[in-house]
Amino acid sequence: MAAGLKRRSNEAEHRRTILVVDYVGLRSEPPLTALRLEDHGFRMVEVLRPPYVRAFDAAGYASALVEPHTSLASEVAAVVTYCMAGSIAQEVAARLSSPDYGVPLVVLDGEPSTSGAIRDQWEMALRRIAHMVGADVADSATRALSDDELLARPCEIAREIHDSMTSIGAQQSPDSERSRVAKDVEIFADWFSDWLVYLIAAHNAQWPHWGGDVLQLVSESHSAASWVGSRSEEVVEISADRDGLALDPGARAAILSFMAERISDGGV
Repeated sequence: MAAGLKRRSNEAEHRRTILVVDYVGLRSEPPLTALRLEDHGFRMVEVLRPPYVRAFDAAGYASALVEPHTSLASEVAAVVTYCMAGSIAQEVAARLSSPDYGVPLVVLDGEPSTSGAIRDQWEMALRRIAHMVGADVADSATRALSDDELLARPCEIAREIHDSMTSIGAQQSPDSERSRVAKDVEIFADWFSDWLVYLIAAHNAQWPHWGGDVLQLVSESHSAASWVGSRSEEVVEISADRDGLALDPGARAAILSFMAERISDGGV
């Protein structure tokens, strides 16, 4: 028994890769690579990069993210994620875990992707396009989205959102500029649709039990909720605002302490 534990511990100590599940395209906060865990012997691999996945549930999205990195499975020490990517990151951790090592999950300011949040982002996109073309956005341009329809017909919802963006198009532009403006709007709509698909996938989550532990780091403006599916969870409050969370030395120290414990005991 002691020999088996020692072997598993040695294997865990060689896990020095941390997968980063972090969609950074539409926010002001620093990326999670700002944690600089490389300075402490870890290799950080960003898996959520363009071209973005087109899958409408967390499990399918995670499978597509993991596929190019399956060769790293035995090297992954943890998955680190931010905000609404948590459900997708949990699926990534589940796919990379083994009976001997439940890959831990580190979440910064985690929160679920909700139908209300998706609608808020939809409204923001329409306002940005309206500003581009000098148009007005009607109050009826968006609508409430139900959890049931996001689960039952996510592709149609994504298309509806995309079409609402392009329909604003160049309605206020002179004829001479209409083609150019419409192309700019189409580019923006395609780019923003990647973000909306990701949010829909994060919403359509099953939160599997995977045998791993969770560390939640929360900024001063955030509150943590119980993490569904984890073996255990630890919450650490960081004296920083949301913009400074990934830059805070206390956040980095908490992650390193959390990882040291799991690597030293083999993660079992």
